[in-house]
Amino acid sequence: CHHCRVCKSCILKMDHHCPWIYNCVGFANYKYFFLLLHYSVLATHLITWSMLESVKRCIDEPDATPFTMMFLTFFTETLCFFLMALTTAFFWFHVMLTSRAMTTIEYCEKSMPKKDSERTGYETSVYDLGFAG
Repeated sequence: CHHCRVCKSCILKMDHHCPWIYNCVGFANYKYFFLLLHYSVLATHLITWSMLESVKRCIDEPDATPFTMMFLTFFTETLCFFLMALTTAFFWFHVMLTSRAMTTIEYCEKSMPKKDSERTGYETSVYDLGFAG
């Protein structure tokens, strides 16, 4: 359990306080946070890759495309690309944390109880049952 200063309550297996959902992410709602992150990654990838045709059309036909449309297309593609990169990196960070049975707080504090560097090269959690566990 950790005490959240923002929510002013104790959260079981607290991962972090998320400003996007304005709630603590812990044992009760980590699955929903992970799914939100996964769907965000899928949506940003879909938008970024499907907009490439519009970007290509703006580049190939600059005289036929109004400036406002060209600006909005490039701006949206750039913004979505950066959001895609950030959410993808954040998603894979949480995949790594989940595979090691760690929370973000445990990762940041680096208060791991044992070192398993001979086998894997990184510290593991006492709750880590392994890949197949």
